[in-house]
Amino acid sequence: MFRANSAARCPTDTDTGTEALTRPCILCGKCLDTCPLFIATDREELSPRGKSMVMRQGLEQKSLQPVSQQSLLDASAARKLLGLCLGCGRCAKVCPQGRNLPELLRKVRADHPGWQSWLWRTWIRRARQLWPFLGRCAGLLPKNIAHGSIEALRTLSRPPQVTGAFRRIARTVEFPRNAVLFPGCTARFVRPWWINNAQKMLGLTGSQLDRCLDWHCCGFTVAQAGLPQLSTEMQSHNVAVWREQGRPILVTLCVTCTAALRGYADSSSPFQSEEERSAWKSAVQPLSALLDCENYRSVGQEAIVYHRPCHVSDPDSDAEFLRNVLAYRLVDQPGRNCCGMGGMMQLSAPQLSRSVASHYWEAMTDQESGIVATGCSGCILQLAATAPQSTAVAHWLELLTE
Repeated sequence: MFRANSAARCPTDTDTGTEALTRPCILCGKCLDTCPLFIATDREELSPRGKSMVMRQGLEQKSLQPVSQQSLLDASAARKLLGLCLGCGRCAKVCPQGRNLPELLRKVRADHPGWQSWLWRTWIRRARQLWPFLGRCAGLLPKNIAHGSIEALRTLSRPPQVTGAFRRIARTVEFPRNAVLFPGCTARFVRPWWINNAQKMLGLTGSQLDRCLDWHCCGFTVAQAGLPQLSTEMQSHNVAVWREQGRPILVTLCVTCTAALRGYADSSSPFQSEEERSAWKSAVQPLSALLDCENYRSVGQEAIVYHRPCHVSDPDSDAEFLRNVLAYRLVDQPGRNCCGMGGMMQLSAPQLSRSVASHYWEAMTDQESGIVATGCSGCILQLAATAPQSTAVAHWLELLTE
């Protein structure tokens, strides 16, 4: 076991992001207790510490060549290994050096793009055409074809899987008039009923929330794939749309979209002034944070497990809303296990992604619920593709009944 360097400097509130990124790994191993990929596989080379050792062999200098003939990893193997990251960011939260390994890996992918980056770019930019089409094609295949990628595509055309767990009470709902919906790619292209239910919950059907503006992807997943230029283009476009609409409140349905949109404020390119940057960050609001729990009534008796996504912020407004409405029938997910979505890992190592998902479901065996609800689009698609037949996976918006 490696020992931590007691003289290593711990990060402080005054550290800059660049300093934290370049600070060396001290091989303390704290990341091993939090990395879902290592926990599910028990393979050290897949852990953040293992990847840091690879980067120590020369990748931090943007070189994919081994530093010596004694190196155990050639360039191809190193590139593949560094692409095996779920991007959950849990290691960054516990690192005493303040290192953000997922961010480092994104920079490596940006400097050394491969076919996976090109394919992921196409997958996201052509989502409107590709997702519904491929989902329908996969749905036509025989059910006994249970290959992981086929099952993942089937989820793109899957209709709602759950019955309502709460009902909106017919009463006046006060909601800001200067608001528009940022539904995210999944809701726009393969889950339009999320948008319909959001409108019903707010009692605003026919208002400006009924419009889907010409948003681009939030950019989170393309940044993970090492496509910074495309991510910047998406940021600039979305900020321009928001500006044209009079800088309204942006109501989000996906926690990953929420995190990505708020993260725009850390970039310098999309904004015309510091005041606009601050206004943007305040404008991004998850739907659940704007809802009054007293306007909803719990129905039925079935318990529901809540899956807390990796990229959700604290406080978790989705969990708070469901807990207040569903009361004792909401069961918190045990151990905050990762679903294994991992974005680019769906291309580079789908079997590892499913291994993490299998570990997730094994931890759920003691739960007596047939419904897992969450607020992350990626988590929903991943969990729906890997769930036992007796379990339905849904966005919490789908729990609404008329």
